[in-house]
Amino acid sequence: LLLTSALATATPAAVAQGVTIGGTPSAGQATGFSAMFAGDRFENFRNMARFVPTSEMAPAADPWELGASTDSLEYSGEFLGQQTSLEEFIELSNTSAFLVLKDGVVIYEKYAHGDSRDSLHMSFSVAKSFTSALLGIALGEGKLDSLDDPIRKYLPELTSATFDGVTVKHVLQMSSGMRFNEAYTDPESDINKMTSMVPPMSYLEYINTLQREHPPGTFNHYASINTQLLGILLVRITGSSLSDYMGSRLWQPLGMENKGLWTLDEQGYELAMGGLSASARDYAKLGLLYLNEGRRGSQQILPEGWAKASVTPDEPHLMPGENSQSSNVSGYQYQWWTPRDWDGDFLARGIWGQNIYVHPGNRVVIVKLAADQKNFDPRYKLAYIDYLQDLGQSLAD
Repeated sequence: LLLTSALATATPAAVAQGVTIGGTPSAGQATGFSAMFAGDRFENFRNMARFVPTSEMAPAADPWELGASTDSLEYSGEFLGQQTSLEEFIELSNTSAFLVLKDGVVIYEKYAHGDSRDSLHMSFSVAKSFTSALLGIALGEGKLDSLDDPIRKYLPELTSATFDGVTVKHVLQMSSGMRFNEAYTDPESDINKMTSMVPPMSYLEYINTLQREHPPGTFNHYASINTQLLGILLVRITGSSLSDYMGSRLWQPLGMENKGLWTLDEQGYELAMGGLSASARDYAKLGLLYLNEGRRGSQQILPEGWAKASVTPDEPHLMPGENSQSSNVSGYQYQWWTPRDWDGDFLARGIWGQNIYVHPGNRVVIVKLAADQKNFDPRYKLAYIDYLQDLGQSLAD
C-alpha cells in the first residue's frame, strides 16, 4: 500500500476538506509511505501524518464514552503449544494497545511502546471493514441500487474484459476474479510493483491492466485492490470524499472521541484499502456497532441486517477451513474475516498485527494494535487469531 507523499496541484471536487500535506517528520526522518517502516515503527505508526498527506475527521460532538477499565480480566491460554499469559502474549506479539470489552464494558486496557488511550495508530487493512460499512450505508441511502449490479454500471471506465460479469458484491467479497499477488515480502508482487505504476497511472487505469484469474463469484482471493475499487465507487456514487462521507455517516454517529486520519494519494483520494488511523477505543466502537447489529443505543447507523450479512459467509468459496475455492483458511464476507475454526465470530485485520475481533455469543470485542513483523509469518498470524478467539470464548457468562 505505497503511495507518494505529495498532492497533485489540481485536486478533484470530491477530495476531502482540511487536507494536511505531510506534517512534521522528526529530525532526519524521511517522508513517504514506505519511510514509515524504517526506524521506530511504533512511533511511526502513531504518527502517519509525518510521512504522507492526510485528511482529518473531527472528534464527535457527542462522544461515546466507554468508561474507565475495570481491570478485571486475568487470562492465560495456549499459544503455539505453550501456555501463555495475556501479558506475555502482548509482549511477544509486539502489541502497543490491547483492549477487551465485555457487554460494552472495558475489562482490560493496556498500552505499551509509547501508545496511549488518545494516540492514533495506523490501521492498515482494518480500514477495509470501515469502507465496507460505508458501502452498506450508501446502499441503505439508495445511492447504490443493488450489490448485484455490474460494477460498470457505476464505473464505466472499467473497460477491461476482466470486469465482464463482475458485480459490486463480487468486489466486496474479494471474489472479483482479478489476478493480484499481495505478497508484501516479494519485491515482484503486484502490491509492491503497483507503487511504480500509480502514479503516473490513476488507480482506475491501473486496475484496467489487471488480468482475470478466476470467473467472478467463484473463488475467494484476498486482494487489496478490490477495496480501493470500492473506495472509488463510493466517491462516485456519493459525490463526496470518503473522509467527509465517513465523518458524517459513521465518525460522528459512532461518537468517536478522537480525530481520525485518512492517507491520501497524489490526486487527493483516500487509500480505502488501508490508510485509516484512529485510536484503540474508537476502533472498538466499530466492533461494538457490528456486535449490536448496526446500532449505537437506539440509533440505527447501519441499514437493518447489514451487520449480520457482512460477517456471515454465504457462498462455498467464502467458507472458513481448508477450501479448494479459496486462497485462505480463514473465512470471508463483506471485508470482514472469520477465524478458520468459526464460532460465529469475526474480525477486521491488518498487516503488522492490527485486529478488531468480535465474539457475538459472549458479547466480546477485542482491539489489538501492534508493529509486529512476525505477523507476516502465516503460522504466527493464524496463531494470533486463535489466541484472540480462545480469549473471546473464555468470557462466557
